[in-house]
Amino acid sequence: MKSSSRTITIGENEANQRLDRFVRKLLDDVSLSAIYKLLRTKQITVNQRKAKPDARLKAGDVVSFRQAATDRHFQPKVRAKSERGLSNRRDFEVVYEDVHFIAVNKPTGVLVHAGDRGTDKDTLIDQVTAYVLEQPQPEGDSLREYVKPSPTFSPGLVHRLDRATSGLVLIGKTLPAMQELSRMIKKRNVRKTYVALAIGGLPQREGTINVPIARQEDARGRRRKVKTGEGRVAVTNYKVLAQRGTYTLVELELVTGRTHQIRAHLAHVGAPVAGDDEYGDREKNRHAGEKLGLRRQFLHASRLEFTHPLSGAELDLVAPLWTELQTALDAAGFKPDDLPPWLSLKN
Repeated sequence: MKSSSRTITIGENEANQRLDRFVRKLLDDVSLSAIYKLLRTKQITVNQRKAKPDARLKAGDVVSFRQAATDRHFQPKVRAKSERGLSNRRDFEVVYEDVHFIAVNKPTGVLVHAGDRGTDKDTLIDQVTAYVLEQPQPEGDSLREYVKPSPTFSPGLVHRLDRATSGLVLIGKTLPAMQELSRMIKKRNVRKTYVALAIGGLPQREGTINVPIARQEDARGRRRKVKTGEGRVAVTNYKVLAQRGTYTLVELELVTGRTHQIRAHLAHVGAPVAGDDEYGDREKNRHAGEKLGLRRQFLHASRLEFTHPLSGAELDLVAPLWTELQTALDAAGFKPDDLPPWLSLKN
C-alpha cells in the first residue's frame, strides 16, 4: 500500500488540548486503541518526534500522519459539515458578534442542538455555523471555502436553552473563547436574567426560590421533567414587575443553572410559566391561548452581563422580546413601562 503523509500545524483553537483527543476529533471513526498504536509506532508524530497520548499541544506544533489508512478517515469537522450541506435557515437574530464569539436571540421552537432528538440540520447551532462559515474573512474568502479557524473546531454552544424558551444564547467561534465562556458560566461569573409571564402570584414582590431539583428519567433512560424538593441545589432570584389579574410579569435571575430550573421553581410556588405544557396547568394554558393569543411558553432569556473573556471589556447584552410575547402582554393589559428599563421591544 502506498504510504502517505499529512501535516497539521496547531493553531490557537487546538492548543492546550491532549494529543489523543485532538487526533480522535480528526479520526472520529478510528478506535482510541488504534490511535494509541499509531502514536506508539510513530505513525503519528509531533514535530517529527514520538509523542505520548496525553501530551499537550502548543500553538506552532506540527502533527504528522504517516499511515495510509488514515486518509479515508481524515475529515476535518468544519469541512465535513460544509460538504454535507449547511442550513439555509436564519431563524435567529444577532445581538452581538466579534471574532471570538456570537450572541444570538433564539426564537421559540428551535432546538439548540440535535442531541438525542435527531439530526435535523436546522437546529440553532447548525444555523449559526452556516452563518459564521459564510461570513467574509480578511482574505476575501469565506469559511465555507477553506477550513478556518481549525480542522477540528466549528462554532460551539457555550450554554443551552429549552426548545420552547427564547432569548440569548452564546456560541464560541474560537476554542479559547468557548472554553473561557464555559468556565465563566460554571463559576457563575455570567449574570443571566430572564423575563417570564406567570399564571398566579409570587410569595413576595421580591425573593429567592431555593429548592433543590432532581432530573428524572423514564424506563428507557430518556429525560422527563425534573422534580423539585430533592436533588441538586437550585437557586432563583425573582422580582415581580407587574400584575394584571391572574397574570404576573416577573424578572428572574439564575443563580444556579439547572435543567428547567425557572419553569420548575415557578410551578413549585404555584405560579407556573404561562404556556408551559410540562409544568403548567392545561386548562389555564388553554385560557391564556384564547385570551392572550399565546401559543408558546412565555419564558425569555433576556439579558447576559459578563466580562469579555479575552478583551476584558464589560458586556451587557439584551435580547428584545419576540413579537408574540409583546402581543400577549398587550392582550393581558400590561404596559411598556411594566418591563424593565433595560429591556427593549422589537421594532
